[in-house]
Amino acid sequence: MPFISDIKDINALAFDFVIVGGGSAGCVLASRLSENSACSVLLIEAGKHNWHPLIKVPTGVGMIWKHRHFDWKLNSTKTPSLNGREIELMRGKLLGGSSAINAMSHVWGAAGDYDGWRDAGCDGWSYQEVAPYFSKSENWTGLQNEHRGSDGPVTVSPAKSADPLYDAWFRAVKSCGYGTIDDYNGLPDGALLEGFARSQQTIENGFRVTAWRAYLAKHMHRRNLYILTNTHVTRVKFANNRAHQLEVISERKQRQTTITIDGSLILSAGAFHTPHLLMHSGVGPEAVLDRANLPMVIKAEDVGRNYRDHMAVQISFRRKGKGEFHHDMRLDRLAVNFPMAALFGKGPATRLPGAMHGFARLNSSAAVPDIQFLFRGAPKHAGPWWPLVSSGYQDGFGIRPVLLHPTSHGTVEPAGADPLTAPIIDGRYLSTRDDMDRLLEGVDIAMALADDPAMKDLRADDASPIPTDRKQRAAWIRQSAVTAHHPCGTCRMGPDERAPLDKDLRLRGVDNLLVVDASAFPGTVSGNINACVYMMAEKTAAMLISTNRTR
Repeated sequence: MPFISDIKDINALAFDFVIVGGGSAGCVLASRLSENSACSVLLIEAGKHNWHPLIKVPTGVGMIWKHRHFDWKLNSTKTPSLNGREIELMRGKLLGGSSAINAMSHVWGAAGDYDGWRDAGCDGWSYQEVAPYFSKSENWTGLQNEHRGSDGPVTVSPAKSADPLYDAWFRAVKSCGYGTIDDYNGLPDGALLEGFARSQQTIENGFRVTAWRAYLAKHMHRRNLYILTNTHVTRVKFANNRAHQLEVISERKQRQTTITIDGSLILSAGAFHTPHLLMHSGVGPEAVLDRANLPMVIKAEDVGRNYRDHMAVQISFRRKGKGEFHHDMRLDRLAVNFPMAALFGKGPATRLPGAMHGFARLNSSAAVPDIQFLFRGAPKHAGPWWPLVSSGYQDGFGIRPVLLHPTSHGTVEPAGADPLTAPIIDGRYLSTRDDMDRLLEGVDIAMALADDPAMKDLRADDASPIPTDRKQRAAWIRQSAVTAHHPCGTCRMGPDERAPLDKDLRLRGVDNLLVVDASAFPGTVSGNINACVYMMAEKTAAMLISTNRTR
């Protein structure tokens, strides 16, 4: 599998599939479609091929987030509903995409999410029809059941943290009358996603599992698979109802060229960059294209619309004594543990301090949960310490309620005619009363758990770390809420003519262009989205392979 070092060399080659975006979906598609040696595949990624120790080692994620490494460095516009704050929107810019910088949580979502897609007119996307592709993608190392996959490329493991903090949280869960789940990705048929469980994480033998590592790294020998990195696709050119050419520019050498599309074009650039590329190609809402001085080729009013994300607030508590993560952050231990993890996948640095998930319905008639709870076993300010200088940082822990199905929808638009300028992202986060009310209910549940006597031996003080008055609590949310980095919906599939994509993820009006990434989601899912993106790419690859065989 040659990495193409110079974009000039591309013009001598022809491809059955050209994939734009080497993130989670792009890696799946490139791997599956190139399994047939007679099928030639080109994968184009704007970032680099990178297997930095901070990516390999699970606890390296803290430094990645702190310094925004391997990131597009996108931010939202100033958001009136969040006190005029710009919200950070991390997205991975490297082979593997956001799977290389995320929290490694693996969540399928609720069966009701996908049955809801079907009921909205997206035939073929019911839970029964998508579940086999979740299973196909994964290698679950926990307790097996009929629903889980055991020989897929993405290894998923139960959280390894042994911190007694989580035993206390589970006691609080039971004391407050909530249930527990053995496996939130392997629920019995008909069961609702509700309750609390140990986290499931994409970690294999102590190393983070990225889409690149799972799907492509082991297939470097394939002669029909080509990868072009550090290359931006700036425009798709159309002719005769087909995507005909790509205009690309090399970030490394600032060279430009065009790539002819002989077969199919698949856009997998993510919920922000896929609609951005389409609009710079003349596909989008007429008024938006006019404002950006972009000529309209195909009128598609919902490209860049329906942006949704999961908003969340972190509730932090000071901890009595020191937890296992604090112990492991002592400088001399860290100096041994991090290299041990990077080289051998062994030791404390391979264990994330977050080890628990929860899901709650706020309406007993709902088919899907309203709130997800993420648990953190270390404070945000955790860092190396040395006993000769101090006893280290004040240890702490937290719980994070996440609003799963917002009614607030935002937009993604081009800033102007320059395709290399970042898109304008207006999230309109928490701009509806319903969203704020439901997130407040999630905060109430989180505080009830934290105030339970089961947590008394771990909390350093009895006072609430957040306002108790509802109005003041809403103000606190507006000042502190951030996204959980689950953007979707900006190029949705649907049966209506406003939907840019049909149920097979094909762009309406174009014969050979598909969109396969979270932008195609017709609605949000109940949890972290990476597993759903893997599923969508696996399902679409199977469809494309089947279609090619019948020709």
